[in-house]
Amino acid sequence: MSKFLLGRRQFALGAAAVATNALIPKGNALPLDALAQAAASPETSLEQKTRAAMAKLSASAQAEVEMKVASIFRKYGDRLSEEQKADIRRIMAESQEGLEKMRAFKLENGDQPADAFRAYRSEKPGDVKPAGAKLKAGNPAQQKENK
Repeated sequence: MSKFLLGRRQFALGAAAVATNALIPKGNALPLDALAQAAASPETSLEQKTRAAMAKLSASAQAEVEMKVASIFRKYGDRLSEEQKADIRRIMAESQEGLEKMRAFKLENGDQPADAFRAYRSEKPGDVKPAGAKLKAGNPAQQKENK
């Protein structure tokens, strides 16, 4: 008798499929050709997103993206699928716009941060006693700690 082994990932995938199927109304079911197109579309949507992100960049920023992508592919290209390579290219192109905005903001070496760090203190300022403060004569617990 063969054992049927179901891992947690396969179980989660099956549970998600059943839940999704239960939520879709019967009249709105997709035909099989639409499902096939949806399965093929992630690659084309990745390419469209990459082109849109690259179109927003300047020529020097596009060259920088290509340089970064080439470096990643040189190191890890043999371990990556074509979909992963397209995803890396898209991620690099989308993140380059934020890098350009940060680089445009000029800072000098002596510029201070926008907000200063303030440590939270739970006691009130009047409750804080300096290290050399005298103890009250009526509290024996404090007197034992000092001795």
